[in-house]
Amino acid sequence: MNPVAVIVPVKSAGRKSRLSGLLGKAEREEFARLLLADVLHALRGAGMLESCYVVSPDAEMLSLAAGCGAQNVTEPGDEGVNSAVARGLRAVRGPSSVLVLPSDLPLLEAPELRRLLGAGPPAVGAVIAPSRGFDGTNALLFSLASPLPLSYDDNSFWNHLAGAARRGLSVRVCTEPGLMFDVDSAEDFSALARSDSARPSARFARRVLR
Repeated sequence: MNPVAVIVPVKSAGRKSRLSGLLGKAEREEFARLLLADVLHALRGAGMLESCYVVSPDAEMLSLAAGCGAQNVTEPGDEGVNSAVARGLRAVRGPSSVLVLPSDLPLLEAPELRRLLGAGPPAVGAVIAPSRGFDGTNALLFSLASPLPLSYDDNSFWNHLAGAARRGLSVRVCTEPGLMFDVDSAEDFSALARSDSARPSARFARRVLR
């Protein structure tokens, strides 16, 4: 088993509600499935899929994850990212470090994941990849022996940096493009459509906006 476990929290109700001006409910659900499949594809390429735990109350998302080779952790309901990650941490057996990834990184590539891992524990206390606006946390890598306090709320990137400082942990900030690009807004969706990616989620975005 990979020495790093990966936790991917996935919402069910209200998925990608910020895209409701562009996409209907069924389209948003399809897009969310494609995004998760893209993340799992990158993890497979990096040899990390067998140690991946997808945490969700959504049976369809969990079925997709299982079909790709990931492990499932069922939530009773959408209780927020902090709760989902904590539930995933309780399920981890074996690995000494944990990488938390969102399920909406359509441009993520396997080499970026390998470089992220190479920068992490024990070389430093934690590695954090911010969103492009340097407010959200798009990757959080830390040792289970020195865990970071989870703070997936407003300005989570800065909250996690502050939490690491309080614990006396050194931090490396990772700015790999595929890790920093998530899809939260219509502008993000348009940028994905304009990308040269051949991933299913990018093809979906181009089809919608053509």
